[in-house]
Amino acid sequence: MRFLLYKSKKDLFRFPLLWGAILMVFLGAGVAQAQGIMISDRSSLSLEIGNWQPNTLNNEPSFDTFGKAGATPYVGLAFYLPVVGNLGVKLSAAYWSLRDVEEVEKVHSLVIHPVRLILKYWLVPDSFLSAYVLYGGGVYWGVENETTPLGPKITKARAGWGGDLGAGFDIALARKCGLGISCTYSYVTFKEELAGVEDFSGPKISAVLYYYF
Repeated sequence: MRFLLYKSKKDLFRFPLLWGAILMVFLGAGVAQAQGIMISDRSSLSLEIGNWQPNTLNNEPSFDTFGKAGATPYVGLAFYLPVVGNLGVKLSAAYWSLRDVEEVEKVHSLVIHPVRLILKYWLVPDSFLSAYVLYGGGVYWGVENETTPLGPKITKARAGWGGDLGAGFDIALARKCGLGISCTYSYVTFKEELAGVEDFSGPKISAVLYYYF
């Protein structure tokens, strides 16, 4: 089975919400500085919207005859809890898929559900612009949808594991809300092939909306 992510020079500009949020982060920096709001020691709920680009979907030679696929934005929800000092823990669940595939072979869509536990360490905890690094990993549940010659769909699921390394910064816009930017590289592998490959490692850039408790 072969699968190709349609790659364009404009890939990183396909999601206007992501880049709109990035702009809002910089616009909000002055507001947060004036209010003197610190966020590193506060629990939060967050919504993440980003662009994940597994390298093998662009570079693997076995992908070059499948057809075209469109990647949806990476969407995740997370809960963050401060632990001790500058260290906190984040539990997140997310959704990412490939759609709009030309059905020249059996697989016509692919969905991945990451569930991750992340350590978040604040590098600049007492600033209005709070920088941090991320370490962690979790389970990646992949669902592969196929069609049969008679038309009905068959769903196959695969379990994988992944590790994450990244960095970013957050800005509090008000006492209860904030925005952030996160850049992460995810090392993801499946024991069995998912849509023809096992390695789904790749970079991800995301905009994050926070609600603080």
